[in-house]
Amino acid sequence: MRHSAAYPMTYLPDHARRALAHLEEAAKPGVTLPLPIVYERIAPTRWEYKVVTRDPREEAPLDEEQLQALGAEGWLLASILEEPGPQGVRRIHYYFVRAAEDEGSQP
Repeated sequence: MRHSAAYPMTYLPDHARRALAHLEEAAKPGVTLPLPIVYERIAPTRWEYKVVTRDPREEAPLDEEQLQALGAEGWLLASILEEPGPQGVRRIHYYFVRAAEDEGSQP
């Protein structure tokens, strides 16, 4: 029975020593083991959406200050849709999204 420097225990049977041989190889300088992949179950992210609609004939489009205020509330501008009309743009739709706050996590 062979004695291992990494596993000096003499009571290990030969089949157990063979199974652990790869660890001895990894203990050599310059040899690395692959990183394990760990899977973690997490709840899917819930999203909330906000649509701001403007009629450019009656109100100005959202300006930088208004967009900054929405961004400070956590809203991310996802898309803008200009709804065409017979005389140009009839409506502008701003679509915003943010991660929904979980009611259970608030104190």
